[in-house]
Amino acid sequence: MRVDGPAVKNKIAILIPYFGEWPAWIDFFVESCRWNRGIEWFLFNDRAPPQNRAPNVNHISVSFADYLIRLSDALGVKVGAEIPYKLCDVRPALPFVHADLVRPFDFVGTGDLDVIYGDIRSFYDDGLLANYDLFSSHADRVSGHFTLMRNREDVVNAFRRASRWKAAFRNTEYVNFDERAFYNLFALRRRWRPGGSAAESIRCFFREAYSTPGVTDRMRWYWKDGRLTNEFYPHHPFMYLHFMSWHSNRWYKDQRGADPSAPAPWGVLPEVVQMDWRDARDKGFMISPQGIQPIETPNYP
Repeated sequence: MRVDGPAVKNKIAILIPYFGEWPAWIDFFVESCRWNRGIEWFLFNDRAPPQNRAPNVNHISVSFADYLIRLSDALGVKVGAEIPYKLCDVRPALPFVHADLVRPFDFVGTGDLDVIYGDIRSFYDDGLLANYDLFSSHADRVSGHFTLMRNREDVVNAFRRASRWKAAFRNTEYVNFDERAFYNLFALRRRWRPGGSAAESIRCFFREAYSTPGVTDRMRWYWKDGRLTNEFYPHHPFMYLHFMSWHSNRWYKDQRGADPSAPAPWGVLPEVVQMDWRDARDKGFMISPQGIQPIETPNYP
């Protein structure tokens, strides 16, 4: 196994609070992190670490209750999370909350666990990072599943400029602060142009990464040696795959073309993971609505 490539200048930290049992695919998630040079993940969780241990994936053991206290104390607002999903709203504030932890890093990101990463730095290279301060993998909103921000005081504190941010954090319900209200802060002030430069203090790069497939029963994606492709674009690498519509009934029923009464594809599988994660390091794996499986050599691009 080789995890190398051109030297990178900017160091990136990605913060992900996740409480409860790890998802079935966690060891494949960790493997996809392992291959990303210059990036460290920090997973806040109340369970034992995943079996797959990568040197750039850090497990921080903390209970959900204690983590809420940490958030509330840092923000000066009682965060009203009764279930872990509510923590999504607080994502734009996590770089501020964990300022001491991320001090050595040039950029700080947030994200989800229902993703498999490709080679992130081949998309967000040092040249691009030098020219922008806030990165979203969607053109029309801040992406909850992957966002980067420069570790600079005005950027890290930008969430405070959003209207009623305290009320949003106090609310016990998820109110989409991370993706919509935080995005509106920049969109309404015209501080970004998709793919273009911005003149004001926080320069935003919001460009669609085509990371989240819609409803389909046959799209196969392939991860091997840190590179992510799919069967329809075999020679086009992707930054990451976000498979929320395959595993979550919460999101599947709202997708275009979905039968609202039908379960998400992975919800009816006897086993989502159908191979040993240890084989993925050398042989790669295939991920599709049929689950996580060994790569079918005749169909592999």
